[in-house]
Amino acid sequence: MFAILRGKRFRFSPELSILAGRQFWASENAVFSRAFTTGKPPPGVRENDPGKSFTFSYLVSSCGLAPEVAVRASSKLHLKSPENPDAVLNLLREYGFTAADISVMVARWPNVLSACPDRTLLPKLEFFTSIGVPLPILASKLSRNPSVLSYSLKYTLIPSHDILKNLLGSDKLVVQVFKRAPLIFGWCLAGDFSSNLSMLAARGVPSSSLISLVTSQPRVLVASPEKLSSHVDRAIEMGFVVSRDAFLKAIWVFVGFDELTLKRKMEVYRKCGWSESDIRTAFLGQPLCMALSEKKILESMDFLVDKLGWAPGDVARCSWILGYSLEKRMKPRWAVAEVLSEKGLKNAAVTSLLTSRTFGHLSRQSNAGPHLLNWFPDDYFQNLVLYVTSQSSLVELELQAEQYFDESIDGFLFVAIYTLKRDTPSLLMPKKTIY
Repeated sequence: MFAILRGKRFRFSPELSILAGRQFWASENAVFSRAFTTGKPPPGVRENDPGKSFTFSYLVSSCGLAPEVAVRASSKLHLKSPENPDAVLNLLREYGFTAADISVMVARWPNVLSACPDRTLLPKLEFFTSIGVPLPILASKLSRNPSVLSYSLKYTLIPSHDILKNLLGSDKLVVQVFKRAPLIFGWCLAGDFSSNLSMLAARGVPSSSLISLVTSQPRVLVASPEKLSSHVDRAIEMGFVVSRDAFLKAIWVFVGFDELTLKRKMEVYRKCGWSESDIRTAFLGQPLCMALSEKKILESMDFLVDKLGWAPGDVARCSWILGYSLEKRMKPRWAVAEVLSEKGLKNAAVTSLLTSRTFGHLSRQSNAGPHLLNWFPDDYFQNLVLYVTSQSSLVELELQAEQYFDESIDGFLFVAIYTLKRDTPSLLMPKKTIY
C-alpha cells in the first residue's frame, strides 16, 4: 500500500520529466506569455474590494483565464496574496501541467489555488505517479477532472486503488482505467459499483468480460442497480449471449443513451432503407452502430449504398463497417479496389478490402497509394500478381506482405492482392512464377 507520508517530493530524471528542458520553464508567476493589462475591473468585480480585484487579476495574468471566466471563478475564490497560489502553480508545473492544463483546472476548480501544495496536493500527485501514471496523462486527466484531487488520499484514493488492483491484477490496468475515467477512484467505494459487478457475475458474465468492462467502460458500473438489471434483461431477451463481448456493448448502449435518442437513430436507419428486421440484425451484430452520430450514419450509408451499390440490408448484416472512418479507411480502400479492377481484376472483393486488418497501413498511403499504382507498367503489375498467387502458404505470404508493405509501394500492391487471394481465390488463379 502506498505510504501516505513521504517526507520529500519525487524527483524525475530528465527522460521521465517533460519539463526537464529549460525551454519549458517560464518565470515563476507567468503561465502565459501575454501580460494582463490592469484597468477597470469588468462587471462582477467591485473596484472597492481589493481581495476580489486581486483575485481576478491573478486568475487572468497568472492562470490564463479569459476575463469572463475569471469573473465567475473569482466569485468562488478569495486570494489575499500570491504566495500560496504561486506555490500551487509551481507544483503543478513540476508534475507536467502545461499552461493550458492549468487554465482548464483553475476554471473548473478555482479553489485549487487555495489548497496547501505540500500537505494536500503533493501526496496525491506522488500517489498517482507511484502507480505508473505518466506525467502528461496525469496533467491532462486531472486538469479536466480536478475533483479527483479533492478526494481523501487515505480514505478514498488508496482504497479505490486497492479494489481496482485486486480486480484487474496489475497497476498497468489500473492506469488504463485512470486514463479512461479518472473519477472511478471515487466511484469504486460507492455501493452501486460493487453491487453491479456482483450482479453481472451472478448473471453469467465471465470475469474476463468484467475486467474488460472496468477498463473500457467503467461508467456502466455506476448506473443504478435496478436500471442496469433491467438493461441486462432486455439484452438477453433480444438474443445477446451473456458470455460474448456484444452483450456488454449492448449494455453500454442502453446505459449511455436514453430511449428518445435510440428511437431517433433507428429512424435515421429507416430513412436509409433499413427494415425493422435489418435494425435488429445490425444491432445484434454490432451494438455500437447505435452509438454512432446521426451524421456518421448518414455519411457511411450514403457511401456504401450510393457509391458502392450495396443494398441497405447487406450493410445491416455487416454493421461493424459503419464504424470505420470514411476518409481514412472506406474511401482509400475503395480506391484500391477500383485500381485493381482497372488492372484486370474484375469483381474485386471490396468488402474484404474494407475489413482486412492486414491493410491497416493503407490509411498512411491513402493519398498517394492508388495514384502510385498507375505509375507501374502492366507487366510489372502482372508479375507481382503471379508471384503472389504462386505462394502456397498464406501465413508465409502475410509475413512477406508485412515486410514489404512498410518499405515500398510493392507492399501496397502486395497486401491488396494477398487480401483478394485469401477471400476470393478464384479471381487470382496462378499460372507461373516469374520472380
